Amino acid sequence: MRLIALLLSFSLSLSIFARDLTTEQKLNDFNELTAMIKGGYGPLEYKKNNYGIDIEKLITKYTKLATETKNNSEFYYLIVRFVAEFNDSHFGARLPTDHRGTLGFKTDYVDNKVLIESIDRKILSKEDFAFEKGDEVILLDGVPVLKVMNQLLPNMGQGTPLTSLRKAGTLVSTRFGSLVPVIDGKTKVTIRKGTSDFTETVELEWNLSGTPLDEFVPTANKNRFPLLTKTNFDEISIIRDESFENSFRCSGSTRTKIPEDATIIMEKPFVAYYHPTEKGNIGYLRLPHYSPKETNPQLNAYELRFAQYEYAVSILEANTVGLIIDQDHNCGGSVSYLHKILSLFATEDYAPVQFELLANKQSYIDFKSWSSVAYKYTLDYVESQKVIELVKNTWMNTTDFLTIKTSLSGKKLMQPNQTNYTKPIIVLIDENSGSGGDAFPAMMQGIGRAKLLGTQTMGAGGHVIKLPPLSSSQISVRMTKSLFYHPNAVAIENNGASPDINYRPTRDDFTYEYRGYQKFYLNELSKLIK
Repeated sequence: MRLIALLLSFSLSLSIFARDLTTEQKLNDFNELTAMIKGGYGPLEYKKNNYGIDIEKLITKYTKLATETKNNSEFYYLIVRFVAEFNDSHFGARLPTDHRGTLGFKTDYVDNKVLIESIDRKILSKEDFAFEKGDEVILLDGVPVLKVMNQLLPNMGQGTPLTSLRKAGTLVSTRFGSLVPVIDGKTKVTIRKGTSDFTETVELEWNLSGTPLDEFVPTANKNRFPLLTKTNFDEISIIRDESFENSFRCSGSTRTKIPEDATIIMEKPFVAYYHPTEKGNIGYLRLPHYSPKETNPQLNAYELRFAQYEYAVSILEANTVGLIIDQDHNCGGSVSYLHKILSLFATEDYAPVQFELLANKQSYIDFKSWSSVAYKYTLDYVESQKVIELVKNTWMNTTDFLTIKTSLSGKKLMQPNQTNYTKPIIVLIDENSGSGGDAFPAMMQGIGRAKLLGTQTMGAGGHVIKLPPLSSSQISVRMTKSLFYHPNAVAIENNGASPDINYRPTRDDFTYEYRGYQKFYLNELSKLIK
């Protein structure tokens, strides 16, 4: 009887979950979201003034579209596309599902092509799938792969176009139901072997995992590429997500081959070494993020990691004439920790990262609660009170949406660390570096301590807060609450940090340990060494 009752309860819960939302529920969720944006989205005025993104026009457009949605799935992904209209890497809506599908390999967008990045040999054996990293995906069910990427465009929403292209490339063979509709059944994939003229078409089954909920519509009940039904992909010239170049994202490892004659300082939790060149020893230091973690709860991850970087920098300062800081695919993190890392390379006092903060009651309450963990009788506490008062005064005494520029800590100047690096530096940047990955290179460039090499960073320019889920759909939203700036006073949002030396990795780089990339950046660094 207990088993019957349990099964009955489970059956009822599924049927309730699968019930379509009413038009009223959909509009209530949409209005709830737009009210949060109007009152709490930091870059709201910036987006309108600089990019013509007008929330009132979007509300009119999407209110109509929401009433036309025929089921929960259509409505949920409409909300994702609405938020993506703001072109903000930090601002995103995600469905509450772990459902996903994969063809058994991962892809990346490199050199204007979609290339295989890795293959899960538990799913695809070499006998059944005789391809390898660097082979090019051309067609999915006869549709050109770039058009498949473009059909994902409405769900992306990134700070810069190249970041959007790069991330869309990862969704060609892996679909996360939290962001885009999951595909099931079989797909014919046409692949070019290397750079040859030889192509082969294989039929692959979408491997599904997680639990499909009411966002999932089986293929038999929908168009094969559902997002194409209302999108003229031929008119789209440009294209988030959980996985791209998976082995390197936020990782302390290196994509480039460590020279055989290198002196290894450390390989974990990040790579640091130096090696001889014609100009003298050149150093390499990997910076994957600014949010260190340790499995041992007794260790302070931030203090330990900083001490490890301090140690590596002391050896590099003593033994090299120039340094490569590899910040490619950096996924950001703590602003205060970023400043500590920056202090290892600064040679003079400098102004910290400058923010314009949202000026409303909730922002005031947030900053007040964050400062409560600081000890009262310290300079840190005193300086934090200045930020709180700035937010409060702007909210209560002006009509300004954002405060004037300030550091998050309230400090006006930061000092170099006692151990620091003083020689020439090149910082490697790319379109997959965001938030702190935007801020660190922008600061290094702005204070005159490094040349930047690579491609424009992501342009994720503010701090972000997770909001409560929407009432009926339970869609979760992360929202940008501020704007921060390059030392040259240009907003990072949608701009990122721009390279002094342009380089976009090639297909050969991707396939052969980035040897051409390494040769290029070492040559550029040698020009800076006197």
